[in-house]
Amino acid sequence: MTWRTSLKLELPIAQVSVASSVGSITAHDQTYQATIQEIKSLVGKSYYYYSVTFEGLKPGRIYRYRVGEIGNKMSEWNQFTTADNTNAPYSFIYLGDIQNEILAWGSRTIRAAYAKAPKAGFMMFAGDLINDGHQDSQWIEWFESLSHIRTMKSIVPVIGNHEYDTYPNDPNEEKISMFWRPQFELPLNGPKGLEESVYYMDYKNMRLVVLNSLAALKSPENLQVQSNYLDKVLADNPQKWTVVSFHHPFFTARDGRHGNYPELREAWQPILEKYKVDLVLKGHDHVYARGAHQTKTIDVPDGQVGPVYVVSVAGPKMYGIVPEKRWMDRAAVNTQLYQVITIDGDLLQYRAYTVLDELYDAFDLQKQNSSFNLFTEHISTPKYPENRFPNGSTLR
Repeated sequence: MTWRTSLKLELPIAQVSVASSVGSITAHDQTYQATIQEIKSLVGKSYYYYSVTFEGLKPGRIYRYRVGEIGNKMSEWNQFTTADNTNAPYSFIYLGDIQNEILAWGSRTIRAAYAKAPKAGFMMFAGDLINDGHQDSQWIEWFESLSHIRTMKSIVPVIGNHEYDTYPNDPNEEKISMFWRPQFELPLNGPKGLEESVYYMDYKNMRLVVLNSLAALKSPENLQVQSNYLDKVLADNPQKWTVVSFHHPFFTARDGRHGNYPELREAWQPILEKYKVDLVLKGHDHVYARGAHQTKTIDVPDGQVGPVYVVSVAGPKMYGIVPEKRWMDRAAVNTQLYQVITIDGDLLQYRAYTVLDELYDAFDLQKQNSSFNLFTEHISTPKYPENRFPNGSTLR
């Protein structure tokens, strides 16, 4: 976990213990000393980032924690719940780009998602959390949008193109946000040089793999490194369900000059199909799109699917859809959405909602031994009209 201050704490600590209904400090509170990193913003203001790793936590427990300084002010007590090690169902939240007007408009999507699934294990953001990676004010908005949720839920961020930014003294080279690694504590199991932007995590019976698609697009060598990494972590995958997330889509139907990345498709799609990845969750296009019939190396029987590809958008910036480019089975423009994914043994339930709590897309995947997933669609476009507000307009 991480936190930051504008004045340096000399003896920063975090305290944690199994929560109880007793409203006082107990002898069971364990104290951790935090590491400190100073970051100077573009305007020269210093911030101090602190991080600790709580060790030895038991599954399926509610813990309380607080942070601060020895002998000085401490934060309020917050609580979080660790994942259990049973076969009980679980959920997580997936959100597309927020990027612009983060607090004004993006916050309602985050908070609607939490209201819908307050017991979700974590929130995953598929890139472009902000618009300018080095702008501290935008990160302040992003964390404020999360409000108290950030103190209770694990956040799983994916690198987008807007997490890269230039410095005033080096306007020709984009670099990853100066705030990315100090403010996110992510698994250090990715390739060298891509630490905390390429990683995987196992959550109960699911493996989630996160890739850095912008780095792959910038460098053929980097693309190959990530391809090798993806192949390895999927080949060694012991989990029943597999989800992969990166920012730039394989397939696009959006208008404008961006949106077609054949190099990613050529390198990664065969690997996703080879290992029968279940869901591929993306952002970038500022539309909603879901489909599963763009196979490259596999033949899938009727009623079954290979990887299901989803693009979503959580913020107010929107693009249109070009009908001639359409590949998806379900789409929307000018619609802020969030997604709740629930896994119960051999069943995965995917549900997409608008910020008005309207169910917009829904399907189930059912695992089959040595075959592809059975696919059940609950909302089809002919029966449920798509949101087709004027292409390219914003919600403002």
